[in-house]
Amino acid sequence: MRRRVERKLGDMELQILNVLWGQGPSTVREVLEALEVVPRPAYTTVLTMMRLMHEKGYLDRREQGRAHVYQSKLREKPTKRTLLEALIDTAFQGSAEALMVRLIEDEKLSPEEIERVKKLIAEQERRGKRDAHR
Repeated sequence: MRRRVERKLGDMELQILNVLWGQGPSTVREVLEALEVVPRPAYTTVLTMMRLMHEKGYLDRREQGRAHVYQSKLREKPTKRTLLEALIDTAFQGSAEALMVRLIEDEKLSPEEIERVKKLIAEQERRGKRDAHR
């Protein structure tokens, strides 16, 4: 059964998911150590959040000795796509172009990221031309 991805995840939920997507199944302590937030939350805060995420169906949990090992039940790409679509719909009135313009104008993209975007656009244009000839 496919799990419906929530259009809104709390900041801490998303940070925990990013850790689990990046390093795979992890204990609460391992997630806590990998979180890149300041100030670092208390162990019990992360534990409570991960228990709630398990109850919501976002995480799987299995026992390993005395610890619980958690892993995401949500797939990274579809989850991030849904969150991005919600951001575009709400903050940019449905315009992906407005998002890209904002990123470029605010100089949020490094030169390497700009080159990658150029390559992606060029590839998209090539695909569009191929599709038009079919």
